[in-house]
Amino acid sequence: MTIRTIAGGAALHVVADASALATTAAESIVAAAQRAVADRGAFHLCSTGGSTPAAVYAVLRSAPFSMRMPWRQTTLWLGDDRFVPRTDPFSNLSAVDAVLLAPDADGSAAPMSSAQVEPWPTETPNANDAARSYAARAAAALPAATNGAPSFDLVLIGIGGDGHCLSVFPGSPLAAPDAPISAAVAAPTHIEPHLPRLTFSLKILAAARSVLSLAAGAAKADVLARIIDGGESISTLPAKAALLPTATWLIDTAAASKLTER
Repeated sequence: MTIRTIAGGAALHVVADASALATTAAESIVAAAQRAVADRGAFHLCSTGGSTPAAVYAVLRSAPFSMRMPWRQTTLWLGDDRFVPRTDPFSNLSAVDAVLLAPDADGSAAPMSSAQVEPWPTETPNANDAARSYAARAAAALPAATNGAPSFDLVLIGIGGDGHCLSVFPGSPLAAPDAPISAAVAAPTHIEPHLPRLTFSLKILAAARSVLSLAAGAAKADVLARIIDGGESISTLPAKAALLPTATWLIDTAAASKLTER
């Protein structure tokens, strides 16, 4: 594993492949969870969607990780989600339901209960109301940082091929310092799936006790080089907001292939 400091004081960890990335991410989550429970009695994880978190959940559920994870003190939130029913395969909760809330093949109980998962209220007819409701729920459960955003113990994000994170896309007003904590987002036309979203703004990154940014595969190499080595703005590449002293960027060698130093 290669480790170095990059822009913004963030740590960059380069691992061999997607499998190593999932294992290393799970190790980071367990460590953050144990610290949070020791310090505050609870662990609030704000996760993301996609195939990479699903692989991380699978590692967390496996031995020996599952035995070290303080499941009972864990609450799982989502940084964003598609404005679709929870049963829709495009919901970011699909992997949570399939991996963390499903019983084992032998019938033993899941490590978490549905009461420990805080879904975006996609059943609310009005998307703007749904976004405000979720932010209010987080504000009631978590302390607020100086920027007004809820302070999660760990925010897990993926990096989009266009440089987005959460559902904050290039050019979005949610990248601005005066953005609201959460918002409804119209269906993007430049990236699939073309579905409306609910999302926190970039404020939750600066507010978090720690941030873990994940990217795997050669398809992410160009945008990672632009984010880490280039001089473009957060407005153009929203994921640059995660270049923080509290952040770790965990990527595999394929994704790191075009970085200036790797």
